[in-house]
Amino acid sequence: MATRLKIDIISDTVCPWCFVGKRRLEKAIAQFKSTNPNISFDIEWHPFQLSPTMSKNNPKPKMEHYKRKFGEQRALDIVANMKNVGEEEQIAFSYGGVMANTLDSHRLISWSKQFDKQNEVVEELFKDYFERERNIGDTQVLADAAGRVGIDREKALNYLNSDTDVDSIREQAEKNKSESVSGVPNYTIQYR
Repeated sequence: MATRLKIDIISDTVCPWCFVGKRRLEKAIAQFKSTNPNISFDIEWHPFQLSPTMSKNNPKPKMEHYKRKFGEQRALDIVANMKNVGEEEQIAFSYGGVMANTLDSHRLISWSKQFDKQNEVVEELFKDYFERERNIGDTQVLADAAGRVGIDREKALNYLNSDTDVDSIREQAEKNKSESVSGVPNYTIQYR
């Protein structure tokens, strides 16, 4: 008899540990399924914003943001550590590029659920932000990510350029933060 495991992940698209966690979770699932082939996994991504007041239209250089947030030496130490951790998970962390508000990236992730593409979109957004140094606050960059996973790019762009789901995604992110989620990634696993 098949069993389903539901995994809800609260995450932000600019969180390096969320990218590492995604890779580690995928390894764990593959290893588990090798000895438990009748178990299937349903993964759903939920929004969290580490910097909800960050501007969408005036992105800041990543390293400038990290140095301001953590102090110069601590920021440099964090980056060096993340690069080492990333190598273990085949992630080429890069800290050039800019950081912008992540609300639209969460809208895209939520919208992509209807196409059963959430996990793929999340992967592309992590790669865009952490490896490709692209601005994931830019709707063109987000639409490109959707297109790379097989979602119609123009439909994604039309959605992102509208106000659809802006309030509900913002409310979900705020609710996730206010309901005892103090850091991300956060995982909830349920048997079905």
